[in-house]
Amino acid sequence: MTPQTPIEFQDEFDIIVIGAGHSGCEAALAGARLGCRTLMLTLNLDKIAWQPCNPAVGGPAKSQLAHEVDALGGEIGKMADRTYLQKRVLNSSRGPAVWALRAQTDKREYSRVMKNVVENQANLVIREGMATDLVLGKNDEVLGVQTYFGANFAAKAVIITTGTFLGGCIWVGNKSMPAGRAGEFAATGLTDTLNQLGFETGRLKTGTPARVDKRSVDYSKMEVQPPDKEVRWFSFDPEAWVEREQMNCYLTRTTPETHQLIQDNLHLSPVYGGFIDAKGPRYCPSIEDKIVRFAHKDSHQIFIEPEGREIPELYIQGFSTGLPENLQLAMLRTLPGMENCVMLRPA
Repeated sequence: MTPQTPIEFQDEFDIIVIGAGHSGCEAALAGARLGCRTLMLTLNLDKIAWQPCNPAVGGPAKSQLAHEVDALGGEIGKMADRTYLQKRVLNSSRGPAVWALRAQTDKREYSRVMKNVVENQANLVIREGMATDLVLGKNDEVLGVQTYFGANFAAKAVIITTGTFLGGCIWVGNKSMPAGRAGEFAATGLTDTLNQLGFETGRLKTGTPARVDKRSVDYSKMEVQPPDKEVRWFSFDPEAWVEREQMNCYLTRTTPETHQLIQDNLHLSPVYGGFIDAKGPRYCPSIEDKIVRFAHKDSHQIFIEPEGREIPELYIQGFSTGLPENLQLAMLRTLPGMENCVMLRPA
């Protein structure tokens, strides 16, 4: 918005960062450490650095980014080296150019440790609130940010790191609801401002699998995926390295029954049923996409990964879906070792 009368700012900053996920935390810390008085706005102070999908750091095409952020003084590598459940170098049977360090991290511990870092960073102020508008000058220069309830904060620069929250919408089958991610409301208003400034916005589809109770899984029917014997590190700072006991992950596979169940119900999928028109990321296809696009394959790998040391939730890697909730449990129970599984959260 461009105010017609002088606006009253509650506080003034050099930088305002909207969002407190991976990018938001890194941007806010970088600004503060460079001597800029920085405000980080987040919808929920209890969800700082929350890993909403798979709680993992690194992997193909991403591990080098974590190393680079660390080299530039960032935190993600240090956090992964402190909170990992398991570490493995992927593609180790190939040449070094494609080796990729991956850490399965403890979702709650990661958030707690990062929250402590940002809360104790000099020059950094953290505030809960939904940024819904940019305050603009006569030449459309950014003067600050306005929140949903009308609080105004002045800034010389605004960094937007909102992830999936801007106008977010969740679909399960033909049912939908506004949400940034499961259990959290979407951010409204800011998209309209960006559109008015000439930015083009679109909508991408991403997905997440169901979470399953680890006490309901028969690991004897799965293949153990142990951690590497030699622990490798994301951070270049040895003081950030923490040696700790690691956990196993497991591998199972889809079956003909899985494929048939999905094929018989594709019309109930948000994408294949025509309920939404959006493109999904190439690197993270839903299980429906895999069955359709790779119809010649009899089976697909599914990785069973813990989300924390103290919680029962398992992340079913490779099994994201938009099919209805009642079908999700039936699909899960077609996987070897999961015939009697208990679903804690739907996909």
